[in-house]
Amino acid sequence: MSLPSVLFVCGRNAIRSPMGEGLWRLRFGPDAIARSCGVIPAAFVDPFMVSVMLEKKVDLEDFSPIALNGVGDPPADLIVSLSTAADRMAKEYAARTGAEFQAWPIPDPSETGGNRDMKIAAYRETRDAIAARVAQWQPTPKSA
Repeated sequence: MSLPSVLFVCGRNAIRSPMGEGLWRLRFGPDAIARSCGVIPAAFVDPFMVSVMLEKKVDLEDFSPIALNGVGDPPADLIVSLSTAADRMAKEYAARTGAEFQAWPIPDPSETGGNRDMKIAAYRETRDAIAARVAQWQPTPKSA
């Protein structure tokens, strides 16, 4: 199995896509090529995201969100959209660069109401859902 380079895309590159990037490297090793971006990047990374990723020993405290149009070269082999709002642009980017496209719709935990404990629980659910998708990843004929 050849591990593809992967680009995780979401709306703001502040929660789900950096989680995907970090969890891909956690699963496949530090030499795995993973990047992330957002359709319209946030000004800063989400502190709840940083907190729940540290629980898995993935330090994203110095992460800086970037835009899809700022990704640069080399293009990734696999484009994974984690947000239905990002699907169209991620799919178009994959088509332009010849990459495989996959949609992994994961809910945005920042939309969860309630107290701090409820919000942290939602972020953990998001992290764990992405981790499960990464763990289940199998090469397709195009990525094999």
